[in-house]
Amino acid sequence: MSTGPAVPGSESEDPAYVLRRHADRVASMIVTSSCSDLACAIAERELRMECLVLLPDRMDLFDRIYAARFLRLREQFR
Repeated sequence: MSTGPAVPGSESEDPAYVLRRHADRVASMIVTSSCSDLACAIAERELRMECLVLLPDRMDLFDRIYAARFLRLREQFR
């Protein structure tokens, strides 16, 4: 199993890498004051749905890692 991307956008791209890249985008949106709270919440919800599709058996890790990260960032920067 690959630890990074194979070819961007390809079916063989590592799901964990895809989620990590999208989570970094959501985190950046939260930290950036130009993005509304609603836009951040929608992006976070889309990431959650993507995790359900790519790694449905790992939602517990999503909640412990990404949900906690986004909450901390909202408390710190919003």
